Amino acid sequence: MQLDWPILSVLVWLPIAAGVLLLLVGERGLAVGRWLALAASLATFAISVLLWREFDPSTASMQFFEQQPWIGAFNAWYSLGVDGISMPLIVLTTFITPLVVIAGWTVIERRPAQYFAAFLILEGLMIGVFAALDAMLFYVLWEAMLIPMFVIIGVWGGTRRVYATVKFFLYTFLGSVLMLVALIYMYLEGGSYSIADLQALPLSMREQVLIFSAFLVAFAVKVPMWPVHTWLPDAHVEAPTGGSVILAAIMLKMGGYGFLRFSLPMTPGRQRGNSTG
Repeated sequence: MQLDWPILSVLVWLPIAAGVLLLLVGERGLAVGRWLALAASLATFAISVLLWREFDPSTASMQFFEQQPWIGAFNAWYSLGVDGISMPLIVLTTFITPLVVIAGWTVIERRPAQYFAAFLILEGLMIGVFAALDAMLFYVLWEAMLIPMFVIIGVWGGTRRVYATVKFFLYTFLGSVLMLVALIYMYLEGGSYSIADLQALPLSMREQVLIFSAFLVAFAVKVPMWPVHTWLPDAHVEAPTGGSVILAAIMLKMGGYGFLRFSLPMTPGRQRGNSTG
């Protein structure tokens, strides 16, 4: 059954809007801000439960599809949808976030409003990554996730938090640059950033090897896999408890999600179409 309202957009933008509101309220309404963070995270979780209940597991097609024009010059769309891979990850994200808010309820004494706001904004961005059906939208949200996590570790982390945040940012950002190069190449070949179109794009074996290698670096850093894993111990040790939970429970799974959504279907290791490059 498909709902007649944009449930995925609500899941993405509700926590982000609440996070921005928290930033505006600041420390002046701290008590209200804590309850606002908890209410927003619980409301997002409740909506994700509705998403789960209305999800049809008997089909492999994308469900709750939304699409609006975004960057017309590059044929990039604000396009959202979920399948059996992304839907459980969205529910996991919305389930973990209220626990993180509760865990920091009295522990975080320095700038708690900004702390909760960072997690709410991060939640919306992570949901957007799992729901994005446009590769450019996916990339923008993928990179945007770095900002709130960078702030969370850098402001509320341990004594070596600056070193940990810089290392985390450089590893994940530089790895993602190769993914961007691969996506731009595929767009130039096929004229679309739609993930479904990119998965059907006829590519030669040479092209597939190069694109797979670019994706491998980007997603291996996020998993993380050897030898690009050394940022993780520093980030885990220096991050506050909530940041460490989000890293372990959700963000590290995004590398595996990237392999399933991009690497395997886009570079299946066999010739497709008539490409002879």
